[in-house]
Amino acid sequence: MLAPTSFFAQRRKLVSRMFMLELRGILAQASEALPSLDGEKSVSGVLEDLYRNLGGALAAGLLAPIKNISAYSIKRMITTVGTEDSKVRVEKELSEHSSKLEVLLAKDNVRAVEKADVVILAFKPVKRQEVFTAPGIKEALRGKLIISIMAGVSIKEINRLAHQQQDPTPVQAVRAMPNMAAKTRQAVTLYTVNEASISDENIHLTAWAFSQVGEAHQIAESNFDISAVLVGCAGSLLLLAVDGLLDAAVAEGVKRPEATKMVVSSAIGMLGLVPAGNHPSVLRENIASPGGCSIRALLELEKLGVRSAYTTAILAAAEKSKGLSK
Repeated sequence: MLAPTSFFAQRRKLVSRMFMLELRGILAQASEALPSLDGEKSVSGVLEDLYRNLGGALAAGLLAPIKNISAYSIKRMITTVGTEDSKVRVEKELSEHSSKLEVLLAKDNVRAVEKADVVILAFKPVKRQEVFTAPGIKEALRGKLIISIMAGVSIKEINRLAHQQQDPTPVQAVRAMPNMAAKTRQAVTLYTVNEASISDENIHLTAWAFSQVGEAHQIAESNFDISAVLVGCAGSLLLLAVDGLLDAAVAEGVKRPEATKMVVSSAIGMLGLVPAGNHPSVLRENIASPGGCSIRALLELEKLGVRSAYTTAILAAAEKSKGLSK
């Protein structure tokens, strides 16, 4: 994870920039200011989101940055949403930040982007043509850092969408993918850039934004689809397995809340051993003692093809991700 604090500590002039998510995405404006008395920098922002998705979690994280890693703090955030109901919901969900928050409807997207230097795109990929063909949007995007968390949309495609014939300069684009653990600041966010066309400053700014909701890791775009699927989809596959374990416990008379606590706590404890250098296969073999219950359960799963089913599912999701840019 990049640590931008030392990088920005060298800068003293006022620079304004903005993140934006559109439709069901986020818009955010960030401005780097002179250090305050406690040494922190400040960020003002505009975010657009329906709050229940990843964008909302990122908005909450940016509005309340983690003090010990913050090069910025949010001064102002404008969110744009699709309906009046969404507007009311976002205002309620982020009410503790009301002094910094303004919620607009999506018809004001272009006006919001015009005030921005950084744009975060978090709407569904199928809406990208609609968003990028809106009158004035390409002009508003000119010269700005674009951070996309649209699944499957490559940097090349972002350049195509934002390109203006009168301005052949490639946009400074970042492709990123956080996961739903952003809601508890435990997300793993992957991001990739074209280093030939983006500044170190904007890379650090991107890393700072995503570090507010967990870990941020820069990877090569050639590995992005499969890696993003692992980060974004693996959790749902593991939850499916947890659901099956809970059903078995309930069938044997254990109350579901009690079973949930046992299964989840056991899983967290066991998975915590993997980063410590224990290979999953070795851990599994250590648990499965000769003639025991674990080896019988594992053999049943192997008979059912569970291992290959997980592999097939992830590969299918990666192919789907690759196809979204076409």
